[in-house]
Amino acid sequence: MHSVVILDLDGTVLSVNSFRLWVTQMLRAHYPHLSPHRRLGLALRAGGALAARKAGLIDHETLKWRLQGIWQQATDGDGGASMQALNDRLYRHVRPELVTLLEAVADGRIDAVLATAAVADYAGDLGRQLGVPHVLATPAHRARHVPSNVGTHKRDAVLDFLTRRGWQHRPRILFTDHEDDLPLIEVCGTVYWFGEEHELFDLAGRFPGTLLRPGSRGSEILPPGGDEWQDRRHQC
Repeated sequence: MHSVVILDLDGTVLSVNSFRLWVTQMLRAHYPHLSPHRRLGLALRAGGALAARKAGLIDHETLKWRLQGIWQQATDGDGGASMQALNDRLYRHVRPELVTLLEAVADGRIDAVLATAAVADYAGDLGRQLGVPHVLATPAHRARHVPSNVGTHKRDAVLDFLTRRGWQHRPRILFTDHEDDLPLIEVCGTVYWFGEEHELFDLAGRFPGTLLRPGSRGSEILPPGGDEWQDRRHQC
């Protein structure tokens, strides 16, 4: 029974936070299909949302929701050019130690899902550019009360996806760097940790039944054979 790999995006597959680069692109307002006046107005709106967040007037979820609306207005009619420009920038930050793993996913030798709090406005296409056919992200068009794909929401989305694919009984291998994924860690048998290495000791105490490994060893996960793919002890 082969394992299923669950990949976090920011700080894991990417060595950077895609949210910051996404916001930077909005502040620069490089939208050639729009007039200078329109580009300036959109940049000011993005800057105003950031200022409200820094002043404590809105929370991060509201900021993200507002920025999604600005991005969608700014990129409407550009044929995907803005999204592709952003994803090309993000792609340059893929961790070198995960390139071989991603190639195996793209070739269909490893079943994987990219599960991220990043917005689907760009994360869906970025996942496909990375060679990951299945992407769970914060919905692009969502009501204000609909939460991001984070924490327990992300865990539930992953478990629902696995069930719909018929993979619910397969061992799970999680790649992550952040405590936001503690709910996911709890339901995975093996975790490759890309956060601070000293945090592994704390995680080991909290999850004694989970096999925890430094993220730098993630390149070892390649089929066929190998304990990672056949050892039923890793099954959740």
